[in-house]
Amino acid sequence: MLVILAFDTEDVYYPEDYGIDDIPGWLAAIMTSVGVTGTFYIMGEKAETLLARGRHDVLDQLRPHSLASHQQGNRYPLLPQVVEGLGWQEGVAAVRAYEDWVSDAHQRAFGRAPAGFSRHNCYFAPQHLAVAGERGLAYQYMIAQLPGSRQPLWYANALTFPSEGPNTFDGFDRIYSRDDIFEAHFGRLRRFVDERLQAGDEWVTVFGCHPVQVMARDWLEHYTLGSGRQRTPQELGWLYRVKGRQEEPRAQANFRRLCQFLKDHPDLEVVGMEEAARRFGGQPDQVDRDALVAYTLSLADRREIGFHPTFSPAELLLAMAEALVAAGVAGDLPEVVPRRAVLGPVALPVVARGLEWITHAELREACQDLLGHAQATGHLPANVAVRGERVGIGQLAMTAARAYSAQARYDRYEQLALMEAPRYPALAYELDAWVRRCIGDHWAMPLGFSCETLAQHTRLQTWTMKPAWLRPPQGPVAQGAYAGRQPWASKPPAGEPPHPALPAPAPPVPGPAIGGPT
Repeated sequence: MLVILAFDTEDVYYPEDYGIDDIPGWLAAIMTSVGVTGTFYIMGEKAETLLARGRHDVLDQLRPHSLASHQQGNRYPLLPQVVEGLGWQEGVAAVRAYEDWVSDAHQRAFGRAPAGFSRHNCYFAPQHLAVAGERGLAYQYMIAQLPGSRQPLWYANALTFPSEGPNTFDGFDRIYSRDDIFEAHFGRLRRFVDERLQAGDEWVTVFGCHPVQVMARDWLEHYTLGSGRQRTPQELGWLYRVKGRQEEPRAQANFRRLCQFLKDHPDLEVVGMEEAARRFGGQPDQVDRDALVAYTLSLADRREIGFHPTFSPAELLLAMAEALVAAGVAGDLPEVVPRRAVLGPVALPVVARGLEWITHAELREACQDLLGHAQATGHLPANVAVRGERVGIGQLAMTAARAYSAQARYDRYEQLALMEAPRYPALAYELDAWVRRCIGDHWAMPLGFSCETLAQHTRLQTWTMKPAWLRPPQGPVAQGAYAGRQPWASKPPAGEPPHPALPAPAPPVPGPAIGGPT
């Protein structure tokens, strides 16, 4: 089982003589001596502070480890403010500039760009993950987990390691110097590892600490930021107390015990963020027919945008569309189609029905429009046009699933009913609630801050979610053979009567169409 040993490295408040700057250095040095790789999520401000204070000793101690971005720092604008009210592309451009500043700070301090992105506090934005994805970087502390999954996951085309769910262990802040408390928590860690190994999990995050919290008594951030107002410790007029330096050797000794346990455990491998991303970053190049048959049956049966063990709903929709278009040319569904990575829509799809029904030819044309839009923009469209009316992307997914299932069975239909369908997977509403509660009502956000657009983009990107695997499972295989049945446009074997011709489409009949293939 892979272990990401993580450290959120943030403090820029304490003066040099408090010794807080020493702590990430000796944490890194101990890990180097034991032979494990830590991942330090370092604010751009912290990197700048260490460099400005001439702490080249600490910078040198950190360099052997994985060093990632922990955003710019505890200063306004915070990340959600950077994208507030912006359209998707404008928000992506703003995040690029935001992280470019962090990258420059890391380059000056460490001589290399960050190895990944991470969430600090509640400061999340889906465009942040999209920028990580386009740069080939992973993201730590994703805000949600897929239902029933314990895997890392893909979201907005970025590989992410969730902080939600059973795969994260924390609680070491402030206790390394307390032998009794550390011993009890160390026992909980051993039980956590045993449970996760018994469950067959491929990965866990062990949160080593916020380095500042090893010796500090509490947080300054709650006072230096507040409802949009930023203050320095000098303006506050005080600093939290820190523990006496005599407690530091005990903290170092107990941290070494933690590292040695992780190093010596025969079933654990501690890896940095880059290596974890490399191990989990593999994805199949193709979507096969068995996976699509099983998924389309599930979609048609449940009438909701469901998740898949290997592919995102967006990838599966594009695969269905490509297969239906190809079948219109070749006469049968292809055995495989390319997997096409794509982002979710950038606007809300319609959910009301503008049309009662759609013909097979119209569906193929809509699928071609879908594929063309995705190819040109890198996004799913919110809607496609059919006979001058909008068909929402969820409606198109449901209809394409029923059409694919029918063609896989070699059933015939003249037209399909269009039904009301959701805009995105149901998990979108949980992410929406998290954004509104944890960002919209957060103590650091200005009173006039609005998370409406942020929440909408977060919901729309649930189309891109899927698990990531070290060892991908074999996908579900449709029950019942389809091989050997004659496709629509095929010729019968010699000596057999010709297949009856598909009747011409009937004119539309007033009144509601039935829900399944007609």
